[in-house]
Amino acid sequence: AARVERSIQASRLCHRFFGSGIGLRTRPLLLRATWPSASSAALPALSPALNRSPDLRLRRQLCAGLVRVEAPAMATRSGEGGSASSTTLAPRIESEGWFDEVHFAEIDSTQSYVEREHESFNQARLTVVSADHQTAGRGTRDRTWEARKGKTITVTFYFRFPPDQPTDFVNRNAPNVTKVLSLAVVDALRWASGSNPHPRADLRINMKWPNDVVANGQKIAGVLARAVVHKGRLDGIIIGTGVNINQTSEEMALINRPVWPATSLRAVTGSTEDFDVAAVRRRLVRSFGAELQTFFAGGFPAFRSRVNDLEVLIGTEVRFRVSDTEVIDGIFDGVDEDGLIVLRLPDGSTRPLPSGEIIPKK
Repeated sequence: AARVERSIQASRLCHRFFGSGIGLRTRPLLLRATWPSASSAALPALSPALNRSPDLRLRRQLCAGLVRVEAPAMATRSGEGGSASSTTLAPRIESEGWFDEVHFAEIDSTQSYVEREHESFNQARLTVVSADHQTAGRGTRDRTWEARKGKTITVTFYFRFPPDQPTDFVNRNAPNVTKVLSLAVVDALRWASGSNPHPRADLRINMKWPNDVVANGQKIAGVLARAVVHKGRLDGIIIGTGVNINQTSEEMALINRPVWPATSLRAVTGSTEDFDVAAVRRRLVRSFGAELQTFFAGGFPAFRSRVNDLEVLIGTEVRFRVSDTEVIDGIFDGVDEDGLIVLRLPDGSTRPLPSGEIIPKK
């Protein structure tokens, strides 16, 4: 049967869903779901969408009759006519494989949304929340992260370690999920840069411990994560990334970063045309979903070699800021099987360190 895309438009989400002081714009909800038949209609046809929705409160509102079913409508592609607003309402909720995707046209922060709503998600699945535009994006160390429509990938994931995994395995490996997501970002960027009609031969996309991705020595993406306690163990993970895609070199120059200056995929490749942000995001999401399955099976040791191969500063002399009052100089020897950075000190000894910030030694 022909597959069509229908739009289920709510009048307005109730105050209980958005809460107060959250900063989300209370726009009408657009829930897109695909049915196998164009003849399905009315509330019984909502069940596939309800079953896929990762938000239990949204399901309750839909079931309570807070929506109406519009006439079937084919998906409108850019440039093919139709109302522009029909493609910008949010969120769009879809399911594939073992993950659920929720996409907003605009939101305060995908990270903040997941922190607020994760308890309502399907705890057995990977939930993916993305947005075209963020009004209050967040980076590490309480920095802001600029995210404008068509320019940046902004996506946050939520998952829980399988319940049958020992707590010791979870505790050892949970801090290293940032590196797993960084690998997925590198994969997506390499995939996208390969589509450039005039690829840059000297393009190098690497990781910088613990949570950055750099392209030719400039920061192109960052990762932000936190753990959530469930029944006494930290097996819930909220992890997000922002990836600069279509900003121009001139736009990047306006961001004040004296160390690891900012860049974008367009700027670093010298492309004169925009990349397809949605396509690169899809690649990233699917890559991370696949990497997580390996991570659950083998933990970080299954990734250590790949991470060290991509570390931009491995084998170089670095300055490691442990805290505001402690700075250590040494040779960056990569990470060990627990994901700890290993510094070779001037006396020849090595010291593993769990947290801090690496900066190049001038």
